[in-house]
Amino acid sequence: MREFDAVIIGGGPAGSTCGCLLMKAGKSCLLVDYATFPRDKVCGGGLTPKCWKLLDELIPGIQYEYNSIRHIRLEVEGYPPCPFETAIELRLVKRKEFDNLLLEIYKSAGGEFLQSAFLRYEEQADGVLVTLKSGEQVKCRYLVGADGSTSAVRRQLIGRRDNGHLIMEQYVEKTDNTLVVGMSPRYGKDGYFYRFPNSEFDAVGYCDVNVDSDKFREILQQKHIPETKLRGCYIYLKNDYPLNDRIILIGDAGGFANRITFEGIKSAFETAKAAADAIISGRPFREVNARMFEKLKKEDRFSDFFYKPSSVRLLGLISRFPSLVKWCFDRALRPH
Repeated sequence: MREFDAVIIGGGPAGSTCGCLLMKAGKSCLLVDYATFPRDKVCGGGLTPKCWKLLDELIPGIQYEYNSIRHIRLEVEGYPPCPFETAIELRLVKRKEFDNLLLEIYKSAGGEFLQSAFLRYEEQADGVLVTLKSGEQVKCRYLVGADGSTSAVRRQLIGRRDNGHLIMEQYVEKTDNTLVVGMSPRYGKDGYFYRFPNSEFDAVGYCDVNVDSDKFREILQQKHIPETKLRGCYIYLKNDYPLNDRIILIGDAGGFANRITFEGIKSAFETAKAAADAIISGRPFREVNARMFEKLKKEDRFSDFFYKPSSVRLLGLISRFPSLVKWCFDRALRPH
């Protein structure tokens, strides 16, 4: 039976980045994913300045294709559109290409990749025994769940299936190079619309607690956007599972997406680094990642306020002053 320092389930940004950092530190690593890469993923593909600067720190010299965005338009229903330009660019990537690049960087660092699916794990005195659906078994010191919001690793850890919020999205013909965020007091909790212009197409999406395909179609009709091919994915937004020193959840699998914007790629990089640091140093992940857990608690509280109809109306009033919105936006996204 083969043994590794870490077995990572999921080859997205969190899993590939964690594996890359472990390989650079001289740790043995096996990354497992059932998908055939390159594979697409429902996601606007936005990298904020904080996100892409963090990526530059984690993987120095990384080169990837992206569409540079500075023009943003906030649309609050019942109020005039609020256009402004950001001080630092946002980068929009095509997840199919971006995720595959990160996986290839992990492989080039010497990491092993296995196309298979996770079945179950068993904790033992000297580590973790991982069984794959193929029947193959491997042993590891740490099992890292990076398999997204529908994580099978988390499902075994907490003993239930809980996928989180649904996001509906489709690709449409590219218009201009303006990123659009739309809000309305009529949207449900955590509800917002987005239009992310990529280099070849626009990713149009909508999310709230109770969204389904019919509600998404209604939003598209209101905005005079033709329906193409609807797609959906879940965003898990909880950290109420038991923390285990040997079983580590990162990225969307661990519910680390931003509670207000649902941005998940930056959190994927942050928790990938925290998991790698924990494995390399032997410290508990709960300790290494403590700052992230505290940050998410604050975001949970603010999210309850931010998406109230009264708060959305207040945002509409503020949107009459684009310079103020620009100042708030630049301050929120400015790297420290």
